Amino acid sequence: MINKWLKKICLFSIGKNEKTEVRSGILEERRRLLWLPVAAASAMLFPRRVWPNGISSAFVREGMDWKDFLKDVSPRAKELHKDPSIKGQDAYLYWLASMAARLNFDSIPNGKLRTFANLNPPVETGLAHRGIPFFIIEWKMSANAFLPPHNHPNISVCTLCTQGEARIRNFNPNGKTPAFDSKKEFSVQETHNEILTAGRINTLSAKRDNIHEFRVGKDGARGIDITTYHGKDEGFSFLDIDTKPNDEFNRTYRATWKKF
Repeated sequence: MINKWLKKICLFSIGKNEKTEVRSGILEERRRLLWLPVAAASAMLFPRRVWPNGISSAFVREGMDWKDFLKDVSPRAKELHKDPSIKGQDAYLYWLASMAARLNFDSIPNGKLRTFANLNPPVETGLAHRGIPFFIIEWKMSANAFLPPHNHPNISVCTLCTQGEARIRNFNPNGKTPAFDSKKEFSVQETHNEILTAGRINTLSAKRDNIHEFRVGKDGARGIDITTYHGKDEGFSFLDIDTKPNDEFNRTYRATWKKF
């Protein structure tokens, strides 16, 4: 389904020779914020210890160019992508996040954006980069827009906010979930609820925090999603999640799959 959507808007298709794999499992976590000043300082003081061979000096400069990011990150990302385990996916995502945190936002090319899912106020998306192992989706949310909760089977996403503020919430399903066309109720647990501002990052993997939603205020927001398959395309679905938790402490909610 994800591939069909991307093809429909003439943005992306997966190459036939790209192979990925995934193992089952869910990691339940609480809030994890990515703070990188220590890593950045270490990179300046001990660049050979922090950055693998082949990484250019662009990573120890303030404001990394988009082209440098794509050129230098891809080789290491390919190596990390080979490990589909829970820890392997986290290592991959946190590597991408540490690199994306140094991006010069002005160097990110403006892609052709199209309205997504006929949401109102509109949410627009477009392809900023297609490569291996990841592709990058640019997104723009109009004032007061809401992107409903949706899942990402066999997919990891590193979300970088580049403008404005967006509230992002992540969820994990509690146990097995029914088929996407089922009306059967199931349970999800909220694992993140935070505000992303320019330069802040949120990640989800195929193993944890795999459902997310976005809500913005009067100024809207923009950003990019560095998106990676860790297995075959199984489509995706939106969710309808209760506004009030049925367990306040554990932040669990009743949910059903929803179509737009």
